[in-house]
Amino acid sequence: MNGETRGGHGSMSTRGDQLRDSSSLQESHLPFHVIALLVACAAGLATEAWAQMRSGGAPSFRPAPPGVSGLSPEDIVPLPGTKWLIAGAASKADGGGRTGLALINTANPSDVRPLYPASLATNDWDRERFRDCPGPPTIDLGTHGINIERLADGSYDLMSINHHGRESVEIFHLDQSTPAPRAIWRGCVLMPGAASGNSIAPLPNHAGYVVTNFYQKDDPHYLQSMDNGTATGNVLKWAPTTGWSPVSSQQFSGANGAEITSDGKWLFVSEWSDYKVWKLSLNENTPPQSVHLDFLPDNLRLTDRGTILIAGQNADPVNVMTCRTKHVPCQASFTVLEMDPASMETHVLVRGGGGDFGGATGAAIVDRFLWISSYYAGQVARYAPN
Repeated sequence: MNGETRGGHGSMSTRGDQLRDSSSLQESHLPFHVIALLVACAAGLATEAWAQMRSGGAPSFRPAPPGVSGLSPEDIVPLPGTKWLIAGAASKADGGGRTGLALINTANPSDVRPLYPASLATNDWDRERFRDCPGPPTIDLGTHGINIERLADGSYDLMSINHHGRESVEIFHLDQSTPAPRAIWRGCVLMPGAASGNSIAPLPNHAGYVVTNFYQKDDPHYLQSMDNGTATGNVLKWAPTTGWSPVSSQQFSGANGAEITSDGKWLFVSEWSDYKVWKLSLNENTPPQSVHLDFLPDNLRLTDRGTILIAGQNADPVNVMTCRTKHVPCQASFTVLEMDPASMETHVLVRGGGGDFGGATGAAIVDRFLWISSYYAGQVARYAPN
């Protein structure tokens, strides 16, 4: 049994709640048509209350240029305790823009440096942990979702989904002994079968990784399924000793962003083409919960205060997936929310789009500034609190 939610922006429930409510009414011996009317009214009031609670208020950030130009990262992640923002950019259908991993100096946004491949980057293959990896990348990376993992000694690993040359997760150690961090490639994990990875999150205690499988690459009808909000993939986990396995039996329509709370108990997944964000328990038999949003939720990012940023496009899946190949503008309006993981309540940070920036795919906070990435826009936008 899952906790799927249907309804307007911000509505939340579990199937168990709905069954208990209807069961109580049946025990009252009211006529069926009266019960049905009461249930419908209660559901409508609950949905409206959630929507008002979650969507009210003005956006709390405003544009604060300059941002970063000449870079179209699909995802961004801050390196804690530093001024550095890590960006991951895939190759574009039109061949434009920088690919691979880059460093953004948030104190000086014009200072953008290659991280991998780069002249200072090296390879140091961990053949024990990544024994099934065929070796270091031989061509430029086509990076997608990225994330970092704090290790026991306080240093950080960087993980990246890669689509160029091989469908894989690429792992790097970040050496911070130099003025700017440098990447040391440590190994890779090949995606299983026809799975197309999207986002990644580290499991607690260096136990492996959770990866969203956006769609099956051998499915010629995946775009039609996304347009209908029906299943295209799932969520996988990889462990060094056991390899790949599903996180659960649940299927998703465009499984996209992924984050795990700092206590390691909860996995959040954005179901992009069904306009939902899910909360799944990693170590308890708790039914999943979801919130329904009024935009396509893309990447998720855990903040240093324990909240989760949700960035996405105010558009429909087909337009977002085909705008470049159809040579039409991809600068869709967008939304960035901040979510409380405990209650799943959200508030709006930014609603924007149009002009020279739109189609937001990721967000991160460094100091007091909100940085927003876009696969389409050729820049990373900077916003300041109101």
